[in-house]
This record gives sequence, structure tokens and C-alpha cells, in this order.
Amino acid sequence: MTRKEVYPLLKAMSKEIKKNSSDKAKPKTKGWVSKTGFIESVIVDSIPEFIGKDIALQKMFRKKRIWASEGEVRPRERIECGYMPYEYTSNEIQSLFDKKITREEIIEDVLSQVKMYIDLPPRDQILIAGNIILSYSLEWINTVHFPFFVGETESGKSAVMQLGRWLAYRCVVSEDWPYADIYNFLGTDEEGAGTIIEDEAQEMGKDRKKIRLYKGSYQKGSKKPIVIMTDKGRNQVFFNTFCCKWFGGETVPQDKGFRERLVIVYMKAGKPQAFIKDAGLDNENGKALNQIRSKILVWKIQNAEKGFPIVDSGLEGRDRELWESFQSLFSGTKYEADAKETVQHYLEQRKDTIRDSLEGRIFSILRPELERHLEIDLSRIWEMITTSDELPGQIDTRTRKTYYCDEYDRKITLNILADILQFKFHAKRRRRLEMQNGKRKQTTSYVFEEKSVEFLSRKYRID
Repeated sequence: MTRKEVYPLLKAMSKEIKKNSSDKAKPKTKGWVSKTGFIESVIVDSIPEFIGKDIALQKMFRKKRIWASEGEVRPRERIECGYMPYEYTSNEIQSLFDKKITREEIIEDVLSQVKMYIDLPPRDQILIAGNIILSYSLEWINTVHFPFFVGETESGKSAVMQLGRWLAYRCVVSEDWPYADIYNFLGTDEEGAGTIIEDEAQEMGKDRKKIRLYKGSYQKGSKKPIVIMTDKGRNQVFFNTFCCKWFGGETVPQDKGFRERLVIVYMKAGKPQAFIKDAGLDNENGKALNQIRSKILVWKIQNAEKGFPIVDSGLEGRDRELWESFQSLFSGTKYEADAKETVQHYLEQRKDTIRDSLEGRIFSILRPELERHLEIDLSRIWEMITTSDELPGQIDTRTRKTYYCDEYDRKITLNILADILQFKFHAKRRRRLEMQNGKRKQTTSYVFEEKSVEFLSRKYRID
């Protein structure tokens, strides 16, 4: 933007901020304002309002101010939203209030738009539609997975990101989200106050602080304590981090813990029915997207107190955490079987990822030896790893104590290997003095339990 364009915008923002600073009511995005009332901040006839549901009366309502536990609260002004605000006319909002919107209807509406703009296999179209709707469902679920769309330039990643911007809950798309922006966006009030989409995320693995933040933010209750300096001294503030997050990039960060929370969608150039970048609020495609988005929000409010039933998926552990809510969303609809196929595909993908991890490769090298002996000398383990075709790489010829893996952006040292054996494989270290060539020498070995070997064999899918 030019200076002539920026200055009027800054002037308007300063006026708005000054007006709001004199308003004792605090801005509120959404949430429970009492045991019987749930609200969302929207704009009706160009005026900020709350729309909500009185649970006791089972009645929808509109209010310009409302009392909550923190005092009087107000809806957010348009300028306070980093995302497209939810806008209605009085007639539109009343029409939606009067209609009972079903979950299957919402799925069908969203999926129709995914099919129009995203040329991917049906399983991935179901995945995208489900993640859009789950972004409105964080009051009802405890954990989410993070879709990561990976591919070369012009592979369709941007189309997915832009569709998320249109339809996901209070969604902001950006590259390289700064920490302060993440914390300010999600705030300290209600969890799940928006959806984060981070594009060009291939380099994110180098940012260890952000990776740690995102790893913990897939489950309800996740918070980040930050110490803030004020006029009254140091003050610790707890920012929410739980929300739906999508990522896009040319490669996927290699951090193991982060990848375990991801669902990786491999993109390739296709021929969609329409281009999402052509959609605008002033044309028919954009209006259709906006109407569906507005409809999903009302559906959320209508079901505020009950959400959708969480079914027993039959999954366990991390698989259950990542997929049970998704599977429950489609349960009882005509898309249930399609959703189960999607889940099964990505469960198999995750199994392959675990098996092909560095730890999985190391255990697969050790497994034949463990069938004969549950105790292995560390020197023998080191020799097996650095000479196996299963883990190609180069050893440091000078020290012989560092091994550089070809397929992983990691090196292995004896200390790193010891940590894997103890903390990943639960092996016990045993040290003893032995006579070798007439001299007493300390040797180190690792003892595995039979149950641990069986568990690790299942975990890393090694027959």
C-alpha cells in the first residue's frame, strides 16, 4: 500500500481504538456468558452485535451488550478482527434463527465448496471439509490433528489455504506467524478463538520455540505462561494455544513430536471446477462461500450446549486423540463410510511414518539380535547401526563416534544413542569391569525386557 492509502487507514484505526478505550465494556469474541447463554460476536446491518442462544429458554437472541463473569462485554468492531468478520442483515439472521440447521446439511454445504475449488481424491476432500467444521466445534472436543499440505509451487496448496480463510472459524492466513501475533490472536479469554493457517511452513522446523508451542496446542486446556512488564511490575499471563491449525509448505519439518500431530496431505497440480482466488464478496462464488460460513456459525450456536455425539472409534492412544472427533463428526450421516476410509488411509500413513522414523530404523536393526539376546553391548549396537544398509550414512573417520544419517537431518553420537536406548526403548544400562588383554576395562551394555521388545515391535510395526 502507498502512504496515501496507509495514512487514512491508520487515522481511522486510531479513532476506533480511542473510542473503544473509553468504553468500559471489554471486547469479547465468543463464549459462555452464564450457565445458560452462549454468544458469538458478529456484525448485523453494519453494527457489532452478539448473537447467541439462551439454553434455558432454548431461544436465539441478539444483543449489543451483555454481562459476563468479567463484567460488561461488547462485540468486536470490524477493525478489531484480523479475519473476515461474520456479517448479516437482520433478515438473514432471522431466517437462520428460524431454521433448524442439521449437521449433515452443514457437511454437504462445505463439501460442495471443497469439491468445487480443490482437485484432490475424495478422501482428502472429506478431510478438508471435516477440518473446516471441526474448527467450529472446539467447545465439544478435546483434541485435534493438524493438516499439513505439502507440495511444490502451483500444486494447489494456496487454494486450500484460501478456502480455509473463507470457511474455517475466524481464520487468519499468514506466513511465519510471530509469537506475539499467535498469543494476541488466541488471547486469554475463551479457548479456540480462531483458526491459524501458516503458509510456507517448510522452514518452521528450525524454530524450536514455535515447534514446542504447536506440539502442545493440539489438546484442550493448552496454555502458554508469559511474563509481561506493566506499570505495577511483573505480571504472569496465561495465553490460550488450543485451536485448529493448518500448515502448508514444500517440505515437512522433521521434528518427530510435531509430525506425530500432523496429517500430511501430498498435493499435486489439478484442474478444479473454479479458482478460489476469483471468489470475492461482490461475486456469486464469494457470496455462496460467505453464506455457508455464516450458516455454520449459527449451526454452532444452535447446538452450543450439546455439540455432536462423540462415538467410540475403537482407536487407541494417539490415533484416538487425532481421529475420534473427526470420525464422530461424520457418524450417523451419509458420509460416515467415506470418513472412515479417510481415517484408515491416514492411520496407515502414520504407521509408515513411525516405522520409517530414525528410532524405528534403529529398533529394526536391533530386533534380530534381541531375539537371541536381551542384553547387547553398546559397542556391538554402535557397530550394527553404523554398518547396516537399513540406515545408510557416513561415520566420522577421525573420532569414529559420530554417524551422519543420509536420510535424516540428524547425526547420531554415543550419547544420543544412549538416550534413545534408555528413554525411547526403555532399556537398562549395565556397566561392569572386565579383564581384556590383562587389563581391567569398563564395558557398557543395555538390557531389554521381553515385554518392551514386544511393545516396541508393535509400535514400530516390525514383524
